[in-house]
Amino acid sequence: MNTAELKKDLYKIIAETDDINILSKIQVYLKTLTVKNVDWWDIISDKEKELIETGLKQLDNGGTLSHSEVREEVKKLLRKDE
Repeated sequence: MNTAELKKDLYKIIAETDDINILSKIQVYLKTLTVKNVDWWDIISDKEKELIETGLKQLDNGGTLSHSEVREEVKKLLRKDE
């Protein structure tokens, strides 16, 4: 596939979606790839920043699970569906 074909294909994919979330993520991704010296923190959404900060607070407060604890939780969830 040459550059012109690739651009045409990308344009078609973008033109066919009305999902603002997908379009926003494409925009951020392309900006990240094309702009040098960009800190990813500056281009993620406020919601993503909030989720990261929440996770960091949980870590600081001991809100973590070991791998084996997570496996047990998943097993319990899977058994509920049976």
